[in-house]
Amino acid sequence: MTRWLLPIALGGALALAALVAVGLVARDGSGDAAGRADALARELRCPDCQGLSVADSPTESAREIRRQIDDLVADGLSDDEVRAHFVARYGEWILLAPTSPLAWIAPFAVVVSAGLGLGAWLWRSRRNVGAAAPVGGVSADERRRLHEEAEALDG
Repeated sequence: MTRWLLPIALGGALALAALVAVGLVARDGSGDAAGRADALARELRCPDCQGLSVADSPTESAREIRRQIDDLVADGLSDDEVRAHFVARYGEWILLAPTSPLAWIAPFAVVVSAGLGLGAWLWRSRRNVGAAAPVGGVSADERRRLHEEAEALDG
C-alpha cells in the first residue's frame, strides 16, 4: 500500500502542473482590442442565461455587455479594470471563474485529505486483521464441543 503512495502523489502533482500550464497557455495573448474584448466576454457570465458566457449567449443583455466591453477596452481600460467595472455593477457572480484562490485549492485539498484518510483507514484495518486472529487457534476440546452442538442442531 505504501509503495503506491509516492507514485500517486507524484501523479497528482503532475496533473496539477498540467492544469496550470494549460491555463497559462490557453489565455489569449493577443494585444489587439478585439482579442482582449473577446477574452473578457468569455470570462463574464450572461445575466439572463447564467450558464453561458457573454460571448456565447445570444440574448440582448449579452449583446449590450459585449458592446460595453468593446467601449471600455477602446477607452483604454485594462482587463482588471473592465472586470472590476462589471463586478461593481453586477456583483462577484458575474465572473465565470472565481477570483479567490481558495475556490481553486479547496477541491484538491478535499481529494488529498480523503485519499490520506482512506489510506490511513486501510492501513489500520490491515494491521488489526493480524491482531484479531486467535494466536493458538481452536483447542481440541472446543472443536469437540462445536462438533457436538452442530450435530445436535442437525438432528
